[in-house]
Amino acid sequence: MTPLNPTTPNETRDASAGPDSPDLTAAPQPAPAPAPALLPIATGRETAHTVAALLRASRTRIAAIVLLLLGGSSSTLLVPRLLGWLVDLVTGGAGVAALVTPGVLLLLVTAVSALLAYAGIRLLVALVQELVSSLREDAMGVVLAMRASQAESSDSSDIVSRVTGDVESVTEAASGVLPAVTQSSFMIVLSLAGIAAINPWLGLAALVAVPVQVLATRSFIRRSRPVYAEMRVAEAERGQVIIEGVSGADTIRAHRRQAHQLAEVDARSLRSIDLQYEAARIRTTFFGRLNAGEYLGVAAILIVSFWLVQAGAVSVGGATAAALYFLALFGPIGSLLSSIDELQLAGVGLARLVGVVGAGRHRVSDRQGDVAPAAPVEVLPETQSGPSAMPAIAVDAVDFSYDGERMQLSDVTLTVAPGERVALVGESGSGKSTLAQLIVGAFDPTGGSVLVDGRTAADRERDASVMLVTQEIHVFAATIAENLRFGAPAASGEQLADAVREVGAEWLLELEDGLETRVGASGLALDGAAAQQLALARVLLRKPAILVLDEATAEGGGDDPLGLDAALTVAASGRTSVVVAHRLSQARVADRIVVLRAGKVVELGAHDELVRRGGEYARLWAAWQSASPAG
Repeated sequence: MTPLNPTTPNETRDASAGPDSPDLTAAPQPAPAPAPALLPIATGRETAHTVAALLRASRTRIAAIVLLLLGGSSSTLLVPRLLGWLVDLVTGGAGVAALVTPGVLLLLVTAVSALLAYAGIRLLVALVQELVSSLREDAMGVVLAMRASQAESSDSSDIVSRVTGDVESVTEAASGVLPAVTQSSFMIVLSLAGIAAINPWLGLAALVAVPVQVLATRSFIRRSRPVYAEMRVAEAERGQVIIEGVSGADTIRAHRRQAHQLAEVDARSLRSIDLQYEAARIRTTFFGRLNAGEYLGVAAILIVSFWLVQAGAVSVGGATAAALYFLALFGPIGSLLSSIDELQLAGVGLARLVGVVGAGRHRVSDRQGDVAPAAPVEVLPETQSGPSAMPAIAVDAVDFSYDGERMQLSDVTLTVAPGERVALVGESGSGKSTLAQLIVGAFDPTGGSVLVDGRTAADRERDASVMLVTQEIHVFAATIAENLRFGAPAASGEQLADAVREVGAEWLLELEDGLETRVGASGLALDGAAAQQLALARVLLRKPAILVLDEATAEGGGDDPLGLDAALTVAASGRTSVVVAHRLSQARVADRIVVLRAGKVVELGAHDELVRRGGEYARLWAAWQSASPAG
């Protein structure tokens, strides 16, 4: 049985321009990459257009929500009039019997208002949650569909913050703030109409507060929006530094860079705190100005009411109703204007989400707009003897650079016939993994072309016939069976067991719960070699036509105690395969071997032929045999 431990396989990539070490098992050193870029952020117009498109499909529900909330707000506004009626009855000396009717109406209006508001808010929250969920799924779909070149050129913390923190801010605003804002808006309009209906002069008095509140709101929006946007970016940058500190802890300790990394975290954290402090200062100023506007409005209403009552233009009950209407405005106006703070945050989060969705939409649009036929593939003589004149893989004069300066591949040409097994070998940094990544379409070549079944990477972006297995295998927090079904959801239990046996992982079946054993973060931890067995079993279940294996058995150790070489042979059998050979025993059984050095193809041929030539491969083979336990 394989040992189990919590180690995680390390990611590797051949990316340097030249060989760094003759050790074939050494991890390639990545070339310096440009600073990660942030994903696009949608403009206000793009965000509004996207939200409007989502809302168009729910016109009927929106109409019902408006009617319910409007009805609830209208009912609420009857309360001050009923209270004013009661005041007039009391000041006029009416008996208790006369107070029954307005009292009963007051209770009924309150109950009806509460029920209508509850029904409207419930429908609104349900609708908004569905829309946010749809937007979140679209954004997540774009992230999952990203090619490696786009994902790796983007800030990982920026991606994570958009599908977590931004979604959370939008969801919170949609569930708690938007219903309150909608209802408050109705209340404000109807309350002002109620005040004006009692007496137009009272309506004008109520408007005294409006200029102060409008100016305060405009100033707040102008000053806060850029601060909130910068806060989101600062939080993403702080998260990125923390992620790098955790994932690169071993390297940081090895180079004694702990103090430097902590200083970076401190600097990003202090920047985020400074922005939060600035945002809090802007909010405090805003709320102070709102309060000043409210006090001016109350003073104006009281002064005008006193004048109108003295003039006999309004009764005491009417003046009371007008004052109650205005006092009732404090809640809705305060709720509406103070919600601008949360709506600002939600608006920034929504723009960032829409930016992700828009990026995916533009990518699809660009791909659909490119209708030019693929360039004809020149079939080299070595492939014409195969079962098909069209090579399964055609790499033609390919150049590639990660950073646009140093070339990791230079003028690489290679064809792989259908059903052929080709091994890529070379010293660390020779370009093996880079070539494998280009074949599966993770990156676009800097020059030349890479065609698989006559198609470019963009044409086969969602093609399940090409599969890549790397040294870095992710084990999901689920059962072994669920992990195996990741690429073949309909596989039966018997098919799962057969695949496990074929890759030599019978020990999985011998566990107490068998394939129903939970693994990953919430269960049994699999070491790197066990994870690679799981990945090769997934290959057998998915049955891809073309398989690219990039150091897919590196965790097996030099003497391969788990038999991963045999499992690799089983996985590659019957299909076109390209194997980045971790051990030269894997290259020996290949149909052809491609030897790379400093990003160039220096030798190509079968094992016996290359050994007889006495060149680069023969040297590597001799070094391998002398280092092998059996050598």
